[in-house]
Amino acid sequence: MELFAKAIRQGRNCEARFRIDRYTQDVPAMLRECYRYEVERRGHVFNEDEATKDHIIRAAKWLLGVSTKPGLFLYGEPGNGKTTLARSIVQLIGTLYYSSLSTERKEVTTIPASALTEAARGEKQDLLNRLKATELLYIDDVGTEPASVKVWGNEVSPLVDLLYHRYDRQLFTVITSNLIGDEDIAQRYGIRVADRFVEMFDLIGFENPSYRPRLTALNKP
Repeated sequence: MELFAKAIRQGRNCEARFRIDRYTQDVPAMLRECYRYEVERRGHVFNEDEATKDHIIRAAKWLLGVSTKPGLFLYGEPGNGKTTLARSIVQLIGTLYYSSLSTERKEVTTIPASALTEAARGEKQDLLNRLKATELLYIDDVGTEPASVKVWGNEVSPLVDLLYHRYDRQLFTVITSNLIGDEDIAQRYGIRVADRFVEMFDLIGFENPSYRPRLTALNKP
C-alpha cells in the first residue's frame, strides 16, 4: 500500500504545472521591470503605488510555485493593471526561456476570450485543440465571450471546457477579467463553475482605481 501511495504522489508531481526555476531570487524585481516596460512603451508614467507592488509580489510568488494551483486569475474593474501584469508575465517567461532552438524555447500563448467562440464552432477547431494542450496559456478579457454557443445543436461553453481540460492536466493558465469575484462568475457561468475557479486559480483582485486618464471636456462653460 505504501508503494502504491508513493506511485500516486510521484505521478502527481510529474503533472505539476510550469513554474520559473531560474534566477528565482530576482523574479519579483524582473517582473517589476517588465511591468514598467509595459507601462512606458504605451507612453505612460510608471507609478509604483502600494497596489502595484502587492500585485507584482503576489504574481511573482505564484510564478515561483509558492501556490500549487495551475491558474492565476487577475480580476477587477477596467484600467487598473490586470492586462499590464499579465503581459508582464508573458514577457518575463519569454525572456528568461528564450532559445534559438524552438524545442527549448518557452513562450506563453495569448488569446482573447472572444476568439474561443469561433474556435468552438469548428471554424478553427485545430486552434482549440492546441489551446487545450499548450503548456503556457494566457486568456484575456474572460467574460466578454458568449457564456455558451450552439455547436451541431448542442449547447457548449468553450471557455469552461478549455479551463476544465487544462485544470485536469495541471497546465499553467493565466486569465484576466472584468468580472468581480465569485458572484459575477456564478451569475455568468453557474455556481459549479464559480466553485471550480476557486480550486483552479490563485485569485488576485484589483481594487485600486483605474490608471487610465480620464477625458475632460475641451469646452468648459
